[in-house]
Amino acid sequence: MLSAVFTSWAAIGLLLLLAGIGPLGFAQLGLVAVWFVPYLLNCAFGRTITDERGIRAWRPCRRRGCAWTDVADITARRKSGGSEVRYDIWLYVHRVDGRSFRLPAPMTSSAFQDEEFEAKREAIVQRWRHAIGDEPAPGP
Repeated sequence: MLSAVFTSWAAIGLLLLLAGIGPLGFAQLGLVAVWFVPYLLNCAFGRTITDERGIRAWRPCRRRGCAWTDVADITARRKSGGSEVRYDIWLYVHRVDGRSFRLPAPMTSSAFQDEEFEAKREAIVQRWRHAIGDEPAPGP
């Protein structure tokens, strides 16, 4: 995600140079960059926290969570930005009330392959199943 944003900024900067737009154009580009900073920080510093009570998605700008007993399912969903070449795979927690939320971690993508993604996904699912009495306790 970050690489796509930075690539976009570089492309916009190059277009501004080619169009002959001077310092004012770069100042506007800087203002756009400042506007994206909270979003980038929110993505970069997101954490998934699990304990015996439930699961929480912690981000600097937003926090979500629920008790394990409120979880209906945990699924991996592939998201592509209109291209099948570039994709991200995120985990989603589906609640029994029909709402769902995305976990900030773990994630994997075509740009950054997390070799341990499946093991991390399975550990979260196993913790949920153990908490609701559906599976034996997870190993060390």
